[in-house]
Amino acid sequence: MVYYLFYLFFAFIICLAYGFSFYLYLLLELSVKQKKEVPNWFYRIGQSMQDRIHRVKLEDRTNYDALKQSRFFLRGMLLLSFFTYLFFHAKSHAISSVLFNFGKAQFVICFVMKELTQYWNLGSSPKEKRSYYSPSFAISGCFIISSVLLLLFVVSMEQLRFHISFP
Repeated sequence: MVYYLFYLFFAFIICLAYGFSFYLYLLLELSVKQKKEVPNWFYRIGQSMQDRIHRVKLEDRTNYDALKQSRFFLRGMLLLSFFTYLFFHAKSHAISSVLFNFGKAQFVICFVMKELTQYWNLGSSPKEKRSYYSPSFAISGCFIISSVLLLLFVVSMEQLRFHISFP
């Protein structure tokens, strides 16, 4: 019984993490449409999501380019997730196996899309300096953290399933 409460609480935390990530995206979307700035804590989240090796100067701006980077990340992540689900479903028709493999692949999908978003220059010529925006880093970073939580949840559920099957 304790296992079920723990996994239920962990699943609730994952839902909150994904909900917060979507909230950040919607906040950026509405701020750009209303031509307002996002709150300062949004910029601080984006500044903290940088990796320690490739430090870049992030711009604390709420503009259409930051929204475009976030849209590219989110749409690419959803598209890759859909194709990954179809791949696992074609490979195995057992829904539990498909969901476990899909949950494990979600982290790789988020990480690949973060790298593609970071290195793909959106709408600027090669002579222009590449701009990085902290709101887009905040959104992609929160999705990566959510996918890491999902990965941990799926791996622990798989271990629990293994221990129940083979006592």
